[in-house]
Amino acid sequence: MSKVTVTDPSQSSQLSYRAKMYQLLEGDIHKNYFAKIINIMLIILIVGNVVAAMFESEPDYHKAYRQQFALFEIISLSIFFIEYLLRVWCNVENPTYQHLSTSKARLKYCVSPIALIDLIAILPFLIAMFFTIDLRSLRLLRVLRLLKLNHYFKGFNIFTTVIIKELKTMTAAMMVMIFLIIIAASLMHAIEGKLQPAVFGSILKSLWWSVVTMTTVGYGDVVPVTVFGKVVAAFIMLIGVGLVALPAGMLAARFGEELRERKTNLNDHIEDALGDGYIDQTEYQALVKLATKLDIDPEELQRSIERIKEEHHNDICPHCGK
Repeated sequence: MSKVTVTDPSQSSQLSYRAKMYQLLEGDIHKNYFAKIINIMLIILIVGNVVAAMFESEPDYHKAYRQQFALFEIISLSIFFIEYLLRVWCNVENPTYQHLSTSKARLKYCVSPIALIDLIAILPFLIAMFFTIDLRSLRLLRVLRLLKLNHYFKGFNIFTTVIIKELKTMTAAMMVMIFLIIIAASLMHAIEGKLQPAVFGSILKSLWWSVVTMTTVGYGDVVPVTVFGKVVAAFIMLIGVGLVALPAGMLAARFGEELRERKTNLNDHIEDALGDGYIDQTEYQALVKLATKLDIDPEELQRSIERIKEEHHNDICPHCGK
């Protein structure tokens, strides 16, 4: 007699529900209509929270619509709290965590940057559970809910990756800028300190002018009056034009390079999949997962497949088929 394996229906159902919830919250919105609706609703709620926090900071609006603001905040926090718990529960289905136990997978997700952002979003709710506090004093945390949009706009991940990869060079550029700001403030204190003690009387007082001038903002609220001071200021402005643009140029170059690297990586995998002349269902699903990981749109994946197929077709000899 063959051995029959009996599975626990409740456990099977639980895994099924968990997988479905993961697809709704973390799945591809291009393939799941309900996931797209949920994402759009959460985006609207996040933007609505930030707009409400901005209007509530106006005393007249806060006084006139205090109850409405409070009700909207309670509803929003409740939804964000439930969303956070559901994400912690269902992220066990994430392929990245499949080699881990359930508890370790959830712990790893909880300490991930995206989960910490979600935690910040519900922090007022958690604080209010244990302490009596005016939620208006936590308005900054409410505005930080904008960071939750990282869930729904995957392009943010590319920007974060670029920042991390360029962190050393960006730090070096910022340190050079800080050094020059301090040197400029010291020079202007030595040159203009006695004539304008209110604004250049110390290096600390001169820092404001140095920052404004080095960044080429130029408010004009503080200006040198001596010839030597004006000459030094002119050099600082010229240096600032190039120095401030340096980090922006590095980020722009690295951003383009990151996009090229991701597309090249995807194209290499497409080439491998087409080694036998066609892409089967298993290979296609692997390519979709890779494209999702690289934050490349499904439409871009399909265009790349068609283009590489065409290239392979053109490389085939019409006589021998090789």
